Amino acid sequence: MNGLRRRGRHVQVGLLPSPDGTTPVPMARAIALELELLGSHGMAAHSYPPMLELVRGGVLRPDLLVTSTIPLDEAPPALAAMGTAPPAGATVIEPWRRPSP
Repeated sequence: MNGLRRRGRHVQVGLLPSPDGTTPVPMARAIALELELLGSHGMAAHSYPPMLELVRGGVLRPDLLVTSTIPLDEAPPALAAMGTAPPAGATVIEPWRRPSP
């Protein structure tokens, strides 16, 4: 959350509590910068089929979140660079490259 600009948005899918069972959120920063905090700690298993139908029908487009795909050997420098200037969107790390058609 420290990398967000004023009026930025943080989306957390899945909560990973600290060893003491809490997940600290710097609320003073969130309020001062007018941050938007969104999250989900999980989805009930019975909700998956309707959600996947929305994906299949093109209503939900998780593919639009992926902005780049890199091979596994590029993962270490990409992870190291995340601490300086992470790119927008999600990067998918492929364990192998599919051959070009």
